[in-house]
Amino acid sequence: MAETVRVGAGAGYAGDRWALAVELAEKGEIYFLAFECLAERTIALETLTRLNDPEAGYNPLLRERMSAVLPTCIEKSIRVITNMGAANPMEATRQTYKVACHLGFAKPRVAVVLGDDVRETLANMPHLEFIETRTPLEEVLPGMASWLR
Repeated sequence: MAETVRVGAGAGYAGDRWALAVELAEKGEIYFLAFECLAERTIALETLTRLNDPEAGYNPLLRERMSAVLPTCIEKSIRVITNMGAANPMEATRQTYKVACHLGFAKPRVAVVLGDDVRETLANMPHLEFIETRTPLEEVLPGMASWLR
């Protein structure tokens, strides 16, 4: 017999409102609340932001969104899943932890999934070519914001 798992969608883009996510956490009888906040445009903007501030690069609404939903989610053991870390998932994790502690939750569990940043790997392989154009990667790298440091 299969167990039912209820997942609530708390956002569909980076600037989405969160009042409905709070209501969903309060009344939705959900196990997980997912905030899908990452698109190509968002990752590019946050990468540029991080170039100017190494501690930035995550969704600027993260602290406000987490402040709104964490009290109910922690109280009801609802797990929050999000990609609001954008270009800086480690800092987003730290910020979420700080928000939870500020709200009075002792030792909240906050996790991060890493591994999709392939900049260093590609930087060590400049001889690679784009299949479609045969353009060497090294010709394209200087124009890519994520490669600037």
